[in-house]
Amino acid sequence: MVKTYRFIALLGDGRERFSDKDLDQEWPTEPVVIDAYGFSDTYRYDGFVFLNESWFTKYSKNWQNDNSEIDELLVNLVKYAEHGSQSENLVKIQAYLAEPPETIEETVEMWKSFYDPELKVI
Repeated sequence: MVKTYRFIALLGDGRERFSDKDLDQEWPTEPVVIDAYGFSDTYRYDGFVFLNESWFTKYSKNWQNDNSEIDELLVNLVKYAEHGSQSENLVKIQAYLAEPPETIEETVEMWKSFYDPELKVI
């Protein structure tokens, strides 16, 4: 059997919630943590894992008042997605960016919805 490897982007603190075995079942060539220091165009991500419900707090200190930093992060995720990616989270991100919620409360609820505690949605 030939494995198809892919890059999985891990977002937020909380990697310790998932064992390497859990993540290896997704066959990543290597789990890539995107952090506040930016992105590398070396990688094209095929899947996106949000490691906890409040993942966005790691990327913006002012998320309660301004969603621009998180929106920029999400735009970059789309930019660095593998062409033809079947990622369910990529579809959610694109839908959010196409029609962002009107209030910060609705926005936060949308961000929280990206988290899947069982790694079923990547």
